[in-house]
Amino acid sequence: MEEVLNILFVCTGNTCRSVMAQGLFEKMWNEFPEKKIDIKAYSAGVGAVEGINASEEALEILRNEGIDLSHHRSSKVTKELVEKAHYIFTMTRIHKDILLSLYPEAREKIRLFPEYAGMNGREISDPYGRGLENYRLIAGEIKEALKEIMARLNIVGNKDKMLE
Repeated sequence: MEEVLNILFVCTGNTCRSVMAQGLFEKMWNEFPEKKIDIKAYSAGVGAVEGINASEEALEILRNEGIDLSHHRSSKVTKELVEKAHYIFTMTRIHKDILLSLYPEAREKIRLFPEYAGMNGREISDPYGRGLENYRLIAGEIKEALKEIMARLNIVGNKDKMLE
């Protein structure tokens, strides 16, 4: 497995949803059987302030999953990240619309995260400020979507055969 598929998870501030998606993806992909491709996950926010820690609740949820992202610092979506990514998964339609307006040339790789996972009509809502239990629920939704996405990405087998 020489080639690497780069995926970018995008939310608003890059302190909750996209961070949890990145951390959970990396753990779940490492445990995924019979991988046909290497995948590297990144995360960023459309309205992120650079250098902010992930929320305490997100870090706690990830710690409970055996994931340490205490080193994470928020980053804003950049042209370089968009160009590097083979898939860009947004948490909401608004995030998708913002990226499409900023990077119309990346239209083919920008996807609504839950929709791509077959969870049509759904979005991943922002748990910020809504308590740990809400973070748990959102993490559960993210994991559910990731299982579907990982299976789809593994079927592709290489970065040149993107799935619709």
